[in-house]
Amino acid sequence: MAKIDAFFNLMFEQEEQEQIRLRLADTVRWIISQRLAPKVGGGRVALLEIMGSNWRTKDSIVMGESEGKSFYEILEASYTFGWRNFDQACLDAFEQGQISEETALLYCTKRGPVTRGIDKIKKKRGESTTSVANLQMKKEEAAKKPEPPPVPATLKLK
Repeated sequence: MAKIDAFFNLMFEQEEQEQIRLRLADTVRWIISQRLAPKVGGGRVALLEIMGSNWRTKDSIVMGESEGKSFYEILEASYTFGWRNFDQACLDAFEQGQISEETALLYCTKRGPVTRGIDKIKKKRGESTTSVANLQMKKEEAAKKPEPPPVPATLKLK
């Protein structure tokens, strides 16, 4: 979805872009993108990014993406309406056991949110979320005091 602005800049002259953006905004009903990821046990699973048409998407198509109006943020906010981004699709497929953790991280858009989501899923399953086991602080030896530096036996004067 983030490639829409790049598409317009690459394919159309600046004078044509406004008219083409308006046409696209009026025409779009649904946009569905897919990535085929390797499935656990062989085969492939389709990870779908689904975005519908509403005032926010139309505005982002016409005016271009900006802070707070990116397609990623629009999809994230509209998850309850059945819209989803690739990160949510990766987490759903991982939770269902269709793809591995490494595949989810490889096919996602933003690693940070997906890593946190995977940790939540693993915690819910009772799995370890870290590979660091038995982490402890170093124990200080309170009984031992550092020895003072040795005093020279003789002082030499010049």
